[in-house]
Amino acid sequence: MRNSLYRTVHIGITAALLIALSLACACSQTALPPSATTTPADPPSGAIDVPRELERALLDRKLVAQSLNNPRGMHRLASGALLVAEAGTGDPDNPLTGALTELSDRNADGDYLDEGERRVLLADQPSKNILKIVRRDEVFGMAGIAEGKGQVLVARAFFGGPSHIFAIEGDATRPWGETHLNINDLAYDPPRDAWVGVASTTDEVVRLVPGGGVERILKLPPLPNGQDSVPGYLRHDPVTGKVLVSLFTGSPEGEEGGEGTELVPRAGGIIALDPATRSFTWAVTGLTVPTDFEIASDGSIYVLEFCDAFLDPVGTREAMYQGASHGGFKRFSGRLLRVDRKSGQVTIVAEGLDAPSNLALADGALYVAEGMGTPGRLIPAPGGVRKLTGYIERIELPAP
Repeated sequence: MRNSLYRTVHIGITAALLIALSLACACSQTALPPSATTTPADPPSGAIDVPRELERALLDRKLVAQSLNNPRGMHRLASGALLVAEAGTGDPDNPLTGALTELSDRNADGDYLDEGERRVLLADQPSKNILKIVRRDEVFGMAGIAEGKGQVLVARAFFGGPSHIFAIEGDATRPWGETHLNINDLAYDPPRDAWVGVASTTDEVVRLVPGGGVERILKLPPLPNGQDSVPGYLRHDPVTGKVLVSLFTGSPEGEEGGEGTELVPRAGGIIALDPATRSFTWAVTGLTVPTDFEIASDGSIYVLEFCDAFLDPVGTREAMYQGASHGGFKRFSGRLLRVDRKSGQVTIVAEGLDAPSNLALADGALYVAEGMGTPGRLIPAPGGVRKLTGYIERIELPAP
């Protein structure tokens, strides 16, 4: 995502947002028709606002995979295997550490921790750490995974672009498309029979074109205090028929300005986009740097908050190894929230997550990818210091 996951800041939720749609786009983008007009966002009363104080209804969690290199997108196959996109280590001396990995629970013990339960489908993928740009330990590479219309696609995206999209076909992958944008996440939109994606570097939602290129759906304008919106993840919403998009929000200092720690709590949110009219309304406000989300069968939204503070910025790899450091993100401060759209109630269902970036819903459970950053370096953790590692937890959802 734009500062990968993560450019921090402040959304003035109470102000109206105007969608400024450009009539021209570069290279592989297609110009918008004249009918694409600006539309104001909902007033605060039109969205569910997350209260400052929340009730806890914590759900059971289980570690199901570990020792992963920056796990990102996940997808559960009909066989029960779990596909995982690994962004890699971000080590400039070993740049091809990204992978698409398949995890299989061969002994049926409910996890993927045993020998022989992991195999690589796509190896030697590029991996980059952008700490010199954003002063935070952020790794880019393999990204979101989604299924639609009988296909499973996975994105490989880099800060500022480009992105490559691959189709997963059994044990093989093949090129599906590419673009100069950074497609951090993608989803299938059934009502319009289209693949859509978010380009967080340029604050765009786009339609992905098979074979290459994109068509812009909307360009999000700067938010009221000048910060970028940073669309991070998206899903088709079966409740409204629209596309929901999480806004991580960006820094008012710009990507290379400030110290990399400018975080304003409760500045992010989720918008509901109508691709047909290229307009949006607020669905959820008051979130703190939201990343991925899923929509349960009852219409509830489960959404991740990445962290609650940005601490210990780093500008060099050497600085990361001078002792235990948060590296820009407050470790183990992430949360998973449940937003009940019928009642408006918001509850904490998991807390103490370590920089959770991605979420996947399958078989009555949520899979959470955690551990953004450089594997092996020391980080502050509950009860002491530990080595950073990527891992996946499974959270069982209550029966509907």
